[in-house]
Amino acid sequence: MVDRFPIAMREQLLVPGIDLRYEPDWLRADILPALAEVEVLVMNSKTYVDRELLDAAPKLKFLGRAGVGMDHFDLPCLAERGVQVVNTPGANAKSVGEQAVGMLICMLHHILKADSEVRNFQWLREENRGTELGDRTVGIIGFGNTGSSFARCLSGFGCRILAYDKYKSGYAPKGVEETSLGDIFENCDVLSIHIPLTEETNEWIDESFFNRFQQPIWFLNLARGPIAPLAGLIKSLDKGQVVAAGLDVLENEELGKLSQGERRQLENLFRRNNIVFTPHIGGWTHESQNRIYNWLVREILAYLKNRYQPSISTP
Repeated sequence: MVDRFPIAMREQLLVPGIDLRYEPDWLRADILPALAEVEVLVMNSKTYVDRELLDAAPKLKFLGRAGVGMDHFDLPCLAERGVQVVNTPGANAKSVGEQAVGMLICMLHHILKADSEVRNFQWLREENRGTELGDRTVGIIGFGNTGSSFARCLSGFGCRILAYDKYKSGYAPKGVEETSLGDIFENCDVLSIHIPLTEETNEWIDESFFNRFQQPIWFLNLARGPIAPLAGLIKSLDKGQVVAAGLDVLENEELGKLSQGERRQLENLFRRNNIVFTPHIGGWTHESQNRIYNWLVREILAYLKNRYQPSISTP
């Protein structure tokens, strides 16, 4: 285990005959030399699981990811090596849906801007007149676990909800309109993306993408930063094509290792009062953490039971 995991989870994995090693502070340079005899590797996003790592782990048979995104795993190579890969889809969906609504309300009602002004002894009511969510049309791109959770969280506001998912059909529940990407561009006031980072989606939401909307939009990204590069977002904000943005993710989330260009982009956004930032915590709640850990424990024990000890019980 090479990320931080609670002792309660680790205790459930203390199976007789199995050597459990917990090294939460290891970096990649520490991890690779220690993988020669490892059969089960459990992690979050500590390092890339690529061909180099797999070459260092010839006995690896099970990879557990404490989370959803798999963009730091070389999935074709893992399949080629016959490694069973388990993540926790849906475990953080409720959290992401709730935070997306919270960020949207903050933007529509200028909550962060107004809070900052009041703290500076400014009482500006007309300047902070808000926009009601119930009168808006919200577009959701990607209707998997988090996209559908966001839709459920929106259901009580009375807004129109449009959903587009390139790889699904017949998925929309009552209150959600399954639609085309063209309809999203034509009708939506709000866009929230809930798609994985892939070669197809990398840098997809750029300036030309925003230009296709028939009216200015509020934009939410709680998916992955590289899907919507900041360069295009800044240009769209400057033109008024994007009214405001809620960003839980960035292209480079290691703020201590930004290039000069990345730093300038963030400083540009920091000067604006229509951007809501959070540090990739959309799915980061106490409840989602427990669901993720319990999910992984079940999967790991099931693997060990099938491979080694029929007496191992799964919770």
